[in-house]
Amino acid sequence: MSYLPNTNVLYSIVRNVAKIYRRDFGELQNLQNSKKSINEFVQKSKSKVESFIREELESKYSKNGYELITIPDISKNDFEISAFPKNSFIINALEGEMNFKRGIPLFCITIAHIKDSIVQNSIVYNPISDEVFIGERGISARYNNIRMSVSNEISPDNAMIAIDERLGLFNNDIDDFFLKYLNSVNSIRQMGSISLEVCMVSNGALNCFIGHNDNRRSVIAALLILEESGGDINALSLKGKMGGNYFIVSNQKIYDNLIKG
Repeated sequence: MSYLPNTNVLYSIVRNVAKIYRRDFGELQNLQNSKKSINEFVQKSKSKVESFIREELESKYSKNGYELITIPDISKNDFEISAFPKNSFIINALEGEMNFKRGIPLFCITIAHIKDSIVQNSIVYNPISDEVFIGERGISARYNNIRMSVSNEISPDNAMIAIDERLGLFNNDIDDFFLKYLNSVNSIRQMGSISLEVCMVSNGALNCFIGHNDNRRSVIAALLILEESGGDINALSLKGKMGGNYFIVSNQKIYDNLIKG
């Protein structure tokens, strides 16, 4: 199955840069007794990957007026696509940084390609498992070159969902209807890499992910993959001291059941 030319570029970049994370991930086991060394080591590794991605994209697209934006440079108020340059690449060189630090192989590189203010194609790549999720607007979403779609599961009894660590699930200060739903699902997970979790919803491995709006900016690439997999993203407002707004990605029926309580 062939990809768009821009997708092939992104795919080549993440596959080539993955060797840095694979090598450094193996070295982390020797640094576990020194917190300072680990932090410095991880930041250097991330910096090398980010520099490689930027250099590759600049060499291919700078003459076309594209801007390169890294996730740390994005304000939490700048999530809307209209806030980004009309033609740009949004790069997250290491999402799931804490997992990487701890030697847990659940982290990823993400790149979203925006043209004419629309996300046209994107990639989410786990360099350790060699799992690649690709979204191409109006074409499809694919996982390791296989078309994917969200689960059609409806019943919470059979659902497995993931939640953002900021959800505040254990502070007993969220709406009763929401707690009732969470208590009825088969399994709840916190995996520490939001883009991978959204992609797991996209290929049906998870049925639902609930995240804090402040973190949506880090999953721009994954949200196109979700959309092309037939998934929906909806707003979810929770009351109480939390007072925050959350987003939920799932099939529409799961969302409908959740808000009905």
